[in-house]
Amino acid sequence: MVEGNQTIKHGCTPMAAQQHKVSLQDKYALDSGRALMTGIESLARLPILQHQRDAAAGLNTAGFISGYRGSPLGSLDQELWKAQPWLQKHNIVFQPGVNEDLAATAVWGSQQVGLFPGAQYDGVFSMWYGKGPGVDRSMDVIKHANAFGTSKYGGVLAVAGDDHACKSSTLPHQSEHMFIGASVPVLNPSNVQDLLDLGIYGWEMSRFSGCWVALKAITENVDSAISVEIDPDRIKAVIPEGFEQPPGGLNARWPAKPLEQELILNKYRIYAARQFALANNLNRIIIDSPNPRLGIITTGKSFLDVMQALEDLGINKNQAAQIGLRVFKLGMSWPLEPVATHEFAKGLEEILVVEEKRSIIEDQLTGQLYNWPVSERPRVIGEFDEDHNDLLPNLGELTPAMIARVIASRIARFFQSDLIQQRLGFLEAKEKQLARSRNVVSRTPHYCSGCPHNTSTKVPEGSMAFAGIGCHYMATWMNRNTETFTQMGGEGCSWIGQAPFTTTRHVFQNLGDGTYFHSGLLAIRATIAAGVNITYKILYNDAVAMTGGQPIDGHLSVEEIIHQLRSEGIERIAVVTNEPQKYPHDFPRFEGLTVDHRDRMPAIQEQMRELPGTTVIIYDQTCAAEKRRRAKREKVKALPTRVFINEAVCEGCGDCSAESNCLSLLPTETELGRKRTIDQDACNHDYSCLKGFCPSFVSVIGGELKKSAIAANNGGSFTLPELPPPQTAPAQPLTSGPWNVVITGIGGTGVLTVGSVLAMAAHLEGKGCSTLNQTGLAQKFGAVISHVRIAGDQQDIHSVRIPAGDADLLLGCDLVVCASDDALAKLHLQRSHVVANDYESVTSEFIQNPDYVFPGKSMKASLMHEAGEDKVDFINATLIAKSLVGNSIAGNFFLLGFAYQKGLIPVSADSIEQAITLNNVAIEMNISAFQLGRCAVVDYALLEKQLLSSDQDNSKLTGLNEIIQWRVEFLRNYQDTEYAQGYMDFVERIRLLETQKLNPSDSGGLRFTKAVAQNYFKLLAYKDEYEVARMYSDGDFIKALRSQFSGDFKLKFHLAPPLISKKDELTKLPIKGVYGQWILRVFPLLAKLKFLRGTAFDVFGYSRERRLERQLVSDYKSAIEQIAIYLDQHNFDTALKIAQLPEQVRGYGHVKAKSINRFKEQLQALLSDFHQQRRQLVKIFTRAA
Repeated sequence: MVEGNQTIKHGCTPMAAQQHKVSLQDKYALDSGRALMTGIESLARLPILQHQRDAAAGLNTAGFISGYRGSPLGSLDQELWKAQPWLQKHNIVFQPGVNEDLAATAVWGSQQVGLFPGAQYDGVFSMWYGKGPGVDRSMDVIKHANAFGTSKYGGVLAVAGDDHACKSSTLPHQSEHMFIGASVPVLNPSNVQDLLDLGIYGWEMSRFSGCWVALKAITENVDSAISVEIDPDRIKAVIPEGFEQPPGGLNARWPAKPLEQELILNKYRIYAARQFALANNLNRIIIDSPNPRLGIITTGKSFLDVMQALEDLGINKNQAAQIGLRVFKLGMSWPLEPVATHEFAKGLEEILVVEEKRSIIEDQLTGQLYNWPVSERPRVIGEFDEDHNDLLPNLGELTPAMIARVIASRIARFFQSDLIQQRLGFLEAKEKQLARSRNVVSRTPHYCSGCPHNTSTKVPEGSMAFAGIGCHYMATWMNRNTETFTQMGGEGCSWIGQAPFTTTRHVFQNLGDGTYFHSGLLAIRATIAAGVNITYKILYNDAVAMTGGQPIDGHLSVEEIIHQLRSEGIERIAVVTNEPQKYPHDFPRFEGLTVDHRDRMPAIQEQMRELPGTTVIIYDQTCAAEKRRRAKREKVKALPTRVFINEAVCEGCGDCSAESNCLSLLPTETELGRKRTIDQDACNHDYSCLKGFCPSFVSVIGGELKKSAIAANNGGSFTLPELPPPQTAPAQPLTSGPWNVVITGIGGTGVLTVGSVLAMAAHLEGKGCSTLNQTGLAQKFGAVISHVRIAGDQQDIHSVRIPAGDADLLLGCDLVVCASDDALAKLHLQRSHVVANDYESVTSEFIQNPDYVFPGKSMKASLMHEAGEDKVDFINATLIAKSLVGNSIAGNFFLLGFAYQKGLIPVSADSIEQAITLNNVAIEMNISAFQLGRCAVVDYALLEKQLLSSDQDNSKLTGLNEIIQWRVEFLRNYQDTEYAQGYMDFVERIRLLETQKLNPSDSGGLRFTKAVAQNYFKLLAYKDEYEVARMYSDGDFIKALRSQFSGDFKLKFHLAPPLISKKDELTKLPIKGVYGQWILRVFPLLAKLKFLRGTAFDVFGYSRERRLERQLVSDYKSAIEQIAIYLDQHNFDTALKIAQLPEQVRGYGHVKAKSINRFKEQLQALLSDFHQQRRQLVKIFTRAA
């Protein structure tokens, strides 16, 4: 079943593989067993495991968790809230911090419970979490708290979220050096299972040593998911015996003098941590050899990359032992425990250190081996080789391919193989291929449709703004005069250091309400104290938008912000909002405070920049993504008003996009050029597009979107054919290695759900599986790539990121991301298959460039070149999903069904459908889409009959006679037969001249005449008041409206009639007004008055706009007549450009006036070029004569 009245009936599906009973709650509800779990979920389960262990040991403990969100830990607080029922059962309190350092202080306090009367528990084990910059700002607390120590039955895990590749940060980050400075041991997990295991070891180490213990979290281990073993008894922690302790022990004590704390920390606790690591084998040899030559020491993600690199080189454990390889995995990367390290180093000729970012392991290792006899001391290489050449750089991230090359080069002196040479040859060829120049576009992250940032970040012409942290940061690449940024909480303070030394009088500073609550108020206080001229624009969007829409960690209202700011001494505060009516009459009022509609934002900013000192604008509008989430959860009533664009009236000028900055305004191709349409599935009802100066926008109040085209058009059910088992999988079975699926798409469109469902389906069948999803900025219309690996056993999967050339299937939900370097790098001509959606989803470039050309052909060519034409399928999944299911997002599962039926998915259909059901989101829609995808392989013709017309259909008229005749008929309806005949006569005159002057084959088949036919018509058919009225009353408008909406609805029209329209207080340009449905009765009457057009009785014809339009017709006609006489093959290209110039004349009012000015400038320049070419040609022929 799908939404609406449509029923999809389907035939048989292949029998599912053996399924295990699974629930999404397993990760928290199971006492022991296997569960599919992300790294974020494992961090939420970890304290439950610890409490279970304590209870089994007879301890009465509790847990405490506090921190502050930030990628890659952006969703940890949300997961902890979901886990609340289980956390509460285990005496675990989650209290999110106002900011990172205050959260760390709270965690410090949890270790002091037993020092004072009233303690209810034997101890409190605690977890602090924060993004890398949060570690930085919290080091004062962490140093003090670590020196103070932890309680005997408590312990502290400090989870640091590092972004090595700077995917969702302002700087790449590595926290180990900060922890080293505070003498905090660092554990470095490689995957989700390690997060659970090392997390337990971390608390046990913390209790034994008295140290805080850091747990490093990166994308590979927290944004990934694997099937893990959950068992409180899995870890058998060994407490070292015989360790000499100071008087009073290693744990927290009070009172304690600072130097006493330093002594205990650096002379006892650190060594206790090392002893614990040795006793529990945290650092261990994974691969050994009886005759070792090359040792590889590594940790965390890099360990899995090493194992993957060896696999890619064709080196398994047995072969590694034969050729002399030894691999040492560090669970604790600092301090480096010496006993196990020395055991690893014995007998080696050389040690390769594989670690990301700045050296931690290599520096410790060389120090420990420094005093070894030269004859026994192995050579150590890592970041550099023995000649100090770059080897494994400390920039960005390492990949298995980079590591494989280094390993191959280091063992080349004693081992080579054909497989190694093949792998190295492939990598070199792939790099050369990707370096080729290709016509591609990038999918830059962008604000969500309807996001308040789209409006709030605009600044007046001549002003400058500073960016903020989070979503505000994106304004720096949106042509908004927004430059630079600061750390979180420093917003505006950089101006204190600039203002005395520049002629710039004033700046704007963007600031989110989350940052304001975190620490931003202190920055505002600093600018007040400094007396600089700055206006803070505080966006009150009621959510921490960048990390998933969490609430602020406390209570904050607009009223409270106003009172806080006023108490700080700010005299001018302006509240602007899209809903001024929600502010009650008893809302605080005082001199200097105003509350206005957001439409007055430009005027208010103009006023603010003239005022001295610190001023504030509070922009009040809920986060669009959060509003959508709340609507789905039915916490917010869905708005009954939608916006519709009358395609016939639209000029394709792009003013609506410029005003709204919205990517839900899409191009639609028509015989009369590119127009705009609204993606109703993505629209978040912000309505700022209505400010575009265009009469084509109509508000539809009430009614419903037609969810299913089949139900709407056929009024019945749709029966799928019998669905046979899928085609035989064309590549290797799971017994020979993981099956790798790369899924690409656009952030925020449900792409990651496909990967999660696929992994769950594998988990249901007892297979090994992993997923890796990149979130953060990518969620905001950016590129998303999900890596899914399915294997016969979990141990067969090493790196969760699919290596170069190892994709068995590239499932492209978006063509742009599918053809990106990151995706193409995964393809191999002998191995990979591609199933891609060839719907052309626009990028943010379209907002600024209405003539943006989507390079679809080039991107398809790249995919076919990398995978082979016979292994690539393109299908418009978006159009099919819209047509048959009623929602474009269903296209993702349609593609999955298509790939499944092709034999490219190594799990059963039953398991996939069961996983969709377990996911419990749009179950019926997604299952139907999956089945439709299967049907498309079996009988595509059956689906094709049901499809809507595509807004990307470029099937315009091509024959010159067709083009002319279509336009003649249009002009008859536009004006009369005489008007149409005048058009036809002129075009035929140009056709005759072109035929006389040029061989039609030389000009590409009368291309000049065709351009004149199209563009002269465009100028003749200018959209005045009569024509707009005709296009609303000819029946096509209502027909188009009814094709999208059902039920009873009312209409409102957004128009700016001449003479009676209001003017903007700042620009003095006309403002559109809102007119009710009654105007539909006026339109037919006005349309009938078209016979007045151009006569003395045409009251509209006296306006400047109409005079310009009539003059344009005359100017163009004169220019064409002038150049047609001298047309030849030498000046043809310039003549053609002149003929096509009216394509740029678009819009209404001042928008059209600007385009006419550009037209005139370009016309003069091109005419000058044309005549210059003619004169030069005459001179050449004269000389020749």
